[in-house]
Amino acid sequence: MGRKRKIEPKETKHTETQKSSSVEVIVEDVTSHPICMHGPTLLFSSEKGRYFACASCRDKKECTVLIDEEDWSKEGVKKRNEKYYNLMPKIDKAAAWKNLNEELYLLSSNRKHGKDHRVITGLTDEQLAAPSSWLPTLENDAVEAQYIFAKKSVGTILNILKNNNISNIICIGAPSVHEAAQSSPDFDSILLDFDKRHHQFQAPAKFVWYNMFNNYMFNGNEDEGVLKKFLKKAKSGGTCIVMDPPFGGRVEPLTHTLKELSATYREVCEKTDDELLPVIWAFPYFSEPYITGTMPEIKMHDYQVEYGNHKKFHNKKSGRKHGSPVRLFTNLPLLTIDLSNDKNYKLCDKCKYWVSATNNHCTKCKECTSKNGMTYKHCNACKQCVKPTFKHCKECERCVLEKG
Repeated sequence: MGRKRKIEPKETKHTETQKSSSVEVIVEDVTSHPICMHGPTLLFSSEKGRYFACASCRDKKECTVLIDEEDWSKEGVKKRNEKYYNLMPKIDKAAAWKNLNEELYLLSSNRKHGKDHRVITGLTDEQLAAPSSWLPTLENDAVEAQYIFAKKSVGTILNILKNNNISNIICIGAPSVHEAAQSSPDFDSILLDFDKRHHQFQAPAKFVWYNMFNNYMFNGNEDEGVLKKFLKKAKSGGTCIVMDPPFGGRVEPLTHTLKELSATYREVCEKTDDELLPVIWAFPYFSEPYITGTMPEIKMHDYQVEYGNHKKFHNKKSGRKHGSPVRLFTNLPLLTIDLSNDKNYKLCDKCKYWVSATNNHCTKCKECTSKNGMTYKHCNACKQCVKPTFKHCKECERCVLEKG
């Protein structure tokens, strides 16, 4: 899936609740919530009250379901909402897989589709095994806007897993990682993705049509069985969740999903601990306070995640001045992220892990402090490192963006 939208970094402070326009997400079991075409809704809270709204769509024009919490107790409202159970689409994965492998198409018939369809011909077996490399991307910023990991970043992620002796991957919105894992003898993987087109190219046991914001599987019990079968098989080989959510998504439901998937794994594999599964989560660096506020065991690494089909999120000359703003958040040991073959990184002998070449270790903060790819400077008054574009203001008693 790799669903993204344009992002604008903001200065934030540590908090356990991600807020946007004073709107909070109430994290709870969603099975009793109203539903929409994207599965169970989430419960939001604002100054005007509490209400249920779509878990996926940030634009109300894309999904109009909006129900006040008080109204949800009314029988008439519940009956009207029931229509979505019948409207919600399902996919026949077995039939789609069969069709892909058995149907033939005449090239001569392409002419009649030329004006209103994009037709791609001459696909190789390798391309069919990696549809994310050629499928037209979904570009609705309010719902999808797909960007796919660059091959370099896919390789980095797989190397991290190798270094941690992990061979099984739950790929959430990360089709390029799934495709690379499927072509490697070192890994097994399953793809959980909102883009249902993948069911045409993946075996039924390798794909689940999925909404990561409410941990919802559109094919219900069938796909729950598929996931549990994968988890049971993965019991002895180490399992990791690799997740690439849309940047505009809320952190609270995503962390809740990670906890629920970890609980499912423990149930299936009869584990008695309450630990979180290993996680590698690609997200903007300025989301760090939100993620660590809800999951303190997850740390941000300085690696800049690159995307193959994004104009700016890479480290080439045409990219952003200070590189991609996307980082890896993980509960795996940071020292296992080996970037020794990448000239853009250096090993910090004090932090004991690889950081950006522009990230200097601060002896006062006792860490490599840069977050955004710039070289930070220490402010003695604030007792912390700040961006080089900031200057301490005596009146404000803090560092602010320097004018000029």
